[in-house]
Amino acid sequence: MSLVDLGKRLLEAARKGEDEEVRKLMASGAPFTTDWLGTSPLHLAARYGHYSTAEVLLRAGVSRDARTKVDRTPLHVAAADGHTHIVELLIR
Repeated sequence: MSLVDLGKRLLEAARKGEDEEVRKLMASGAPFTTDWLGTSPLHLAARYGHYSTAEVLLRAGVSRDARTKVDRTPLHVAAADGHTHIVELLIR
């Protein structure tokens, strides 16, 4: 599987909150990529309220300060969608 495909699968696994798949993909060398809007796996975990997935990504070194093309961080996304548990995780 190509790195591009691994990156796309990582984005999808983060969106769905599939922690084990996220771990497996990262262990397989999946890059911390973004979609065409600059949305990272952490943005997706934050948007959909997947706390444990966000933890996995942060422990793996994903930047909590990554910005989309419209300058939104995962913290902005979590706050806008009312995921206070994710907000607390991101401001630690």
